[in-house]
Amino acid sequence: MSPAGNPCVKCGAPLEAGARFCGGCGTQQPGAVIPQASVRTGAKTMFQGSSGPATPAVKKPVPNVAFDQTIAPNSMPPVAAKTPAPVAAKTPAPVAKHQEAFEGDLTGKLLNNRYQVEQKIGEGGFGAVYRAKQTGMGRTVALKVLHARMAKDAQVIGRFKREAQASSALRAPHTVQVYDFDQTPEGVMYLAMEMLQGESLHAVLKKDGSIEPIRMARVMDGIADSLGEAHTQGIVHRDIKPENIYLEPRPTPDFVKVLDFGIAKIVSGDGLQQSGPALTAAGQTLGTLEYMSPEQLMGAQLDGRSDLYALGIMSYEMMIGHLPFPSKTPGEMITAHLKTVPPPPSKLKPGANIPPLMDQIILKLVEKNRDKRYKDTAELRIDLARVIAGETGTAVAAPTPAAVAKPVATPMPVQRSGTARVDTAPGDQMVPAKSGMSAGMIALIVGVVIAVAGIVVALLAWSSKK
Repeated sequence: MSPAGNPCVKCGAPLEAGARFCGGCGTQQPGAVIPQASVRTGAKTMFQGSSGPATPAVKKPVPNVAFDQTIAPNSMPPVAAKTPAPVAAKTPAPVAKHQEAFEGDLTGKLLNNRYQVEQKIGEGGFGAVYRAKQTGMGRTVALKVLHARMAKDAQVIGRFKREAQASSALRAPHTVQVYDFDQTPEGVMYLAMEMLQGESLHAVLKKDGSIEPIRMARVMDGIADSLGEAHTQGIVHRDIKPENIYLEPRPTPDFVKVLDFGIAKIVSGDGLQQSGPALTAAGQTLGTLEYMSPEQLMGAQLDGRSDLYALGIMSYEMMIGHLPFPSKTPGEMITAHLKTVPPPPSKLKPGANIPPLMDQIILKLVEKNRDKRYKDTAELRIDLARVIAGETGTAVAAPTPAAVAKPVATPMPVQRSGTARVDTAPGDQMVPAKSGMSAGMIALIVGVVIAVAGIVVALLAWSSKK
């Protein structure tokens, strides 16, 4: 077990030593510092898992698995049942008996006469994930269950329902399928979804460091397929990151599944925002800081291009093994998203054989101005298909730092190839011309004048003879 640290400054929950954010309420702790860009800042989505114990009284630790992910069976060791923590109440609650019954481990229980709970496979600050059997169909499912104390929070319930409604409307093969959403008479709120086989992209990157270009293009294409359907229905995911991408070994290797539409924003049509409590407080930004688009950080109205920016940042990470913006604090990360233009990935990892076309795709995805990004996933998938087919494209030059830029009289124009930008190489700069004419130029001008004069004289002589 990790050594205990100080309790959370907001909710008082015990934290691991050195924890930067509370896993229960998400509050940043005093003195929290991000050691390097490749480490998560700790920015939480509403259903992201805790880095420590989920409740104050836990005798044995549960697996450090995020609640916002569908977990593969047998990917974690069996979890011993824990003793439920006593619930302190100022006045007796009429449902206290039921709370005590389902606040603990649900393993072995039958929910709504439909789901036989078999094993807990992950837990976070807001709930737990179980493997269960859908008795009527004999189908193994993943059950995402809210903690009883969270089932009283209108915003938590709203986001839970949002995930159910957003996910159930999506049928793309690369989107995790949601089967059922319900609540038991005892108050247990659950979401039943497909049980996945494989591992998260986050686990793959942690193990392999980076992904070779063609494999990465296939993964990006699967993600784009999922997002394309969501964007068509006016749904913006808002939290694309490696933890929310799952790679299954079937029906083909690296078959993509996009998870967790829990903080998805419905921007058109009849959606969750039309009724019920406000799900986002004024001035609140939801998502994960490392992958947020500039417009998301600024609190602007979002569309699908915000997800494309996050996909670009994640693709950069897949390509070179770390994030494009080295940052030690959340403030530095935000500034980088708003102002810093990253170099082509191939310049940071020259030995990785990254094709120029992949450089172009990633740089276009992470454009600060969303009007300069791909307009939609269909346009992006055209270029990804070119990479998968073996096209390499034209090289993209790294931007010259302003401090060492050489003066030029007139900048070279930006060239374009296909749908991706190709900048002129730093060495291809125009050399300022020297003032004044050269001797050769003067002699040429004089020669032209003499020739013209000779022609005029000849014409005059011929005219006088007539």
